[in-house]
Amino acid sequence: MMVRDISEFSRVKLARAELEREVAERTEQLSAENEKLMREIRDHNRAREALRETEERFRAIFENARDLIFTKDRSRRYTMVNPAMEKLHGRKAADIIGLRAEDFMEEEAAKRIKMVDLRVLAGETVEEEYVTPIKGQPTAFHGIRVPLKDAAGDIAGMCAVVRNITERKQAATAATVLARRNYPSEAMQATLRDASYAAPTDSIVLLLGESGCGKDYLARWIHDHSPRANGPFFAINCAAVAKELAESELFGHEPGAFTGARGAKRGLLQLAEGGTLLLNEIGELALSLQSKLLTFLDTKSFLRVGGERSVRVDARIIAATHRDLQREVVEGRFLSALYYRLNVFMIRVPPLRERREDLPLIADEIMSTLAAEMQRSDVPVLDAFAIDALSQYHWPGNVRELRNVLERALMLWDGGSLELGMPLQDWIGDGWTHKVRFPARRSLHDVADEFRRSICEEALRRTGGSKTKAARLLGISRGAFYRYTKGGGVSRDF
Repeated sequence: MMVRDISEFSRVKLARAELEREVAERTEQLSAENEKLMREIRDHNRAREALRETEERFRAIFENARDLIFTKDRSRRYTMVNPAMEKLHGRKAADIIGLRAEDFMEEEAAKRIKMVDLRVLAGETVEEEYVTPIKGQPTAFHGIRVPLKDAAGDIAGMCAVVRNITERKQAATAATVLARRNYPSEAMQATLRDASYAAPTDSIVLLLGESGCGKDYLARWIHDHSPRANGPFFAINCAAVAKELAESELFGHEPGAFTGARGAKRGLLQLAEGGTLLLNEIGELALSLQSKLLTFLDTKSFLRVGGERSVRVDARIIAATHRDLQREVVEGRFLSALYYRLNVFMIRVPPLRERREDLPLIADEIMSTLAAEMQRSDVPVLDAFAIDALSQYHWPGNVRELRNVLERALMLWDGGSLELGMPLQDWIGDGWTHKVRFPARRSLHDVADEFRRSICEEALRRTGGSKTKAARLLGISRGAFYRYTKGGGVSRDF
């Protein structure tokens, strides 16, 4: 019998089986890795193609956009400029890249650009309207500048998109130009003289006057005659905004700051960047907001509702109110610190009864505006009788009430005589004022005579021209009434 030792053969067979198993596993592993690699290559190719398409689209936008598009590094040097930028400045991109604004722009323009760039490089997004000289010509722009961050989240530069809005601004100015007539009344001449002193400055202006006397009109006049005329003008009526929403309207809010705040919102202060913000009826502002406004006036910066980062804004403030702010301070409804901060340059806007000489001009301006709004080609002419009727009324609602009277009359006008339909309740009311100026080469006796004649004329108005009734209304004899009005030029046309 033959016996053979096959232990070695068995070991070889087992080793071969193990090797084949390992080869199969490795082949499967390599196949999976190869498939994964192929997927990554396909994804990379798709991403590269998408990036190429995106770059092509960006390049098309960058090169063909009418807006100026450019980027800067942290040292404020231009790193990319588009053809619109080249065309505006009359320079090739190669001649701009590597320069700062102060290297080729006028001094004032470069100074403003530097200030804004530093704010953006500090992390702010700045949107503004401004006017700057280009080749010696004032040019209006609307621009937005945002910080650019690197992979680590650090600010590496900035990107800007700027639109030339000069033509649009000129058209808007032509469409909304305010009347520049010379009002004959002394009261309005003095007011406009004060406004002309305030307009060229950046100082805070406080407008005081009765409701409806035209404080918002004067605020717009100051803006339109200021260096900020090409910037935005916004107004907020503090009495018309709910207290819960006033802070958001004025300062803006961050997403999630309160229920319903889904996105970030810029407040009116930020929207007025480079322009003017009118705070109308500021006496109605809540004390908490008065305190926050005071902080802004001192620092030119604020926090949005729910925000943690300070926002800096360059906006001029004009405040207006019909209230006596000094009394409001005494009674604890207005912060004394805010009152003194606002009262840099105070202008009193006169009520309509103190500027009756202006009535023909004001009525003509309002009537022309109303006719345009109602799309009427014909505008009624106010005759002497209508002007006299307007002049004799007390106008407790001032210019706002005058507009209402004229609007109602124009709505009912059929092309014939204009029926004004004057309000009756105040013709027989107790309110009456007479403005007396300090005597200038007049004696006290002359001033007293003037007052007596004026109050006698008012009594005649209220009694329909009856001197007997007028004397009885004033509690004097008919003979005394005749003496007071003798030679006084009291009108008989009642």
